[in-house]
Amino acid sequence: MDPSDAPPEPPAPAPPAPVHALRLTLPTPASITASTPTPAPRAKNTSETWYDTAALTLLRHGYGLSTGKTRRGHVQTLRRGAEMEICATAAIPSALPDPAAFAPEWAEPLAALLAETPLAPAFGIRTRSLTYQTGAVELRFETGCIQTATEKLPFHELVLSGPDTELYQQALALAAANPLLLQPATPAQRGIWAVGATRPAAVKAGPGLTEDISLDAAITRLTQSCLTQFTANWAAFGAGPATDAVHQMRVAMRRLRSVLGLFNRAFAAPEFEALRAEARCIANVMGEARDWDVFTALLREGPLEALPHEPGFAAILTQCAAFRATGYAAVRALLADPATTRFLLSAELFLARHGWRNGLAVEDLARLAGPARDFAAANLDRLHRKVRKRGRHLTHSGPHERHLTRIELKKLRYAAELFGGLFARGKVRAYTSMAAQLQEELGLLNDLATAESLLARLDGTTPDEARAIGIVLGWCSHAARADARPLAKRWKAFTQSRPFTAS
Repeated sequence: MDPSDAPPEPPAPAPPAPVHALRLTLPTPASITASTPTPAPRAKNTSETWYDTAALTLLRHGYGLSTGKTRRGHVQTLRRGAEMEICATAAIPSALPDPAAFAPEWAEPLAALLAETPLAPAFGIRTRSLTYQTGAVELRFETGCIQTATEKLPFHELVLSGPDTELYQQALALAAANPLLLQPATPAQRGIWAVGATRPAAVKAGPGLTEDISLDAAITRLTQSCLTQFTANWAAFGAGPATDAVHQMRVAMRRLRSVLGLFNRAFAAPEFEALRAEARCIANVMGEARDWDVFTALLREGPLEALPHEPGFAAILTQCAAFRATGYAAVRALLADPATTRFLLSAELFLARHGWRNGLAVEDLARLAGPARDFAAANLDRLHRKVRKRGRHLTHSGPHERHLTRIELKKLRYAAELFGGLFARGKVRAYTSMAAQLQEELGLLNDLATAESLLARLDGTTPDEARAIGIVLGWCSHAARADARPLAKRWKAFTQSRPFTAS
């Protein structure tokens, strides 16, 4: 038979949708019962004890060793990494761990690390779970506690797993009826933090695009990177370096607004604008805490260091601490507001559905299928020209105009960081370094202007306080006007530069 007459090959089956997991907190066990679906659940009780040395040697080196009991007997589990993913299991004769029972590739490094130091319980996790299947999504309601030597930490949580679209649809439906809150850490991670082995670190923005994917895929990847940075720092705010975490969450929301603005300009969608508005509100709430952090550092490293015996500074610092505490309380309230969780779930569902495609003309759909590099080049060139236009009188302008130039420069820098991996590395590094130096100069001037507005909120009724406020005000005013040469130098370098998209 002529090969051309052969029947066509059937299309390859579509790969299964990847399964993801989402952990949410419910306020009480009653809420869990009230929100259960109708099919009968699968019930399961689990109990595991995590072991370590008195110095927490394993946990501090990124290992987690736990024991539990199954129907077949006792088993020990070895985990590793920040996410504590399972890397090995082994049957053991009793509830006591035996690192030597693991395969040699794990037993030998553990033996070298422990050096025969005895193991003892570090913390335990007791969980009762009810698991339901609703379509493609599995819902697991967990109630239990984390038990350390000194405290008991109860939890009531919902874990959803399944394909992204169905998962976030289900989560939003439950969030409409229950005060759900994002829980960015597993019980195991919280147990590790509770015993003091490690603390979650603040997470900086991840790398942008490194390969020239389609613009449609770039929208998903870059938006997701901003959301991931925000949620990663949620855990750090609660149990890690709060100052750094607030800064990084605020950066994440600003990057999100910037990237959504770029995409909305090309493919206008109501969801882009709605998400940008929510991100702005979140960043603004975090701005109060961040402003007092920056101002307190400026005060300590400037006037206070120069005049350490000035009597009014102690009272001023006390007032700053009170304002700062109020700012951080507002951040905690923001994260404890179910609306913030619903915002994140809505954003994730928008990405899963590729909601920006709705209602687009055929030619716009074709642009989405095109390379992200073309879109990046056009927008980076446009943003570069916009900064130059906004700052054409920069060296002679006032604080407000400098601030507006700084905003446009930030948009350019975010875009350069997100899309820079698509262009020549050396050119990108030189350009972003030059832009960062200009942004730093503008940032210092903005901090001084912000300091003046914060000083106006302080109480200067006593002579010492009034004198200290006057000293700081004079310090800031002098610093802002002392030397315009660094700004002029950075601005000249920027105006003489060309975007790295140029050949």
